[in-house]
Amino acid sequence: MMEGQKDQEVLVESFKQNGYILKSDILTKEETECYLKGFLDYENRLGGKVTGTYRFKAHLLLPWLHDLVTHPKVVDLVCQLLGPDVVCWSTDLFPKDPGSGKSCGWHQDSTYIGMDPPDALTVWVALTDSNIDNGCVEFSSKSHLKGQLDHTNTMSDKSMLLYGQEIPVEVEKSTIVSAELTAGQASVHHVMTVHSSGPNNSNVRRIGVALRYCGAYVKQKLDIGDSVTYVCGQDHGHFSFEPQPSKIFGEEEIIAHRKACGPVGPKDLIAVK
Repeated sequence: MMEGQKDQEVLVESFKQNGYILKSDILTKEETECYLKGFLDYENRLGGKVTGTYRFKAHLLLPWLHDLVTHPKVVDLVCQLLGPDVVCWSTDLFPKDPGSGKSCGWHQDSTYIGMDPPDALTVWVALTDSNIDNGCVEFSSKSHLKGQLDHTNTMSDKSMLLYGQEIPVEVEKSTIVSAELTAGQASVHHVMTVHSSGPNNSNVRRIGVALRYCGAYVKQKLDIGDSVTYVCGQDHGHFSFEPQPSKIFGEEEIIAHRKACGPVGPKDLIAVK
């Protein structure tokens, strides 16, 4: 067996057993700086903060983010874990400011998405260093093997999650591992892996991008009109495809984003200026 193939099998088996990959080198320094600049420009266009619906599926508005979704190293990693037929069902932006108190409680991404089978994962790409001090992602090892757990919607204004959802039980401390990343690295976790992130207690921002993928063969059980971005392989006909953006906040791009995420209000008018 060739060394590269052996390494791949070890990676896949580790993901299956633990529910995560702690770190993978994805971006060059130059690529990381380019994507970070793209994020900061996006933030400035929105008046200084990326909030609300603009945090989600921004790859429909921003060509650079679509490029990250389809980056060869990202796609290669995802295909090793999900197989050759892959779509992207969302992207989420996660800036965490010093002193904001923002955090994510222990939760599973599978809670509200209804995918059958739940063959989906998140590639969390660090655009700045992500560590314990500034609130890196933490995983509970092997928690993806426990099935879907009950969650409580806290609706806390300190939560970075849409409903402030969290598991209302203590996570066993011996299972917790921290995904500390340098800028340009990525962690990966299964859609059912229990994970969290604490507040940013440092004096620097933590900025990351969550790229969400699933096998193209997966079906959506919920009637939520999911659309996806084609990544690679065969179309199994279970989702409608989203268009690739060619212009930052172009009229067609805004329409595609609204269709996928819903109306986002008067900031649309600000964004296109």
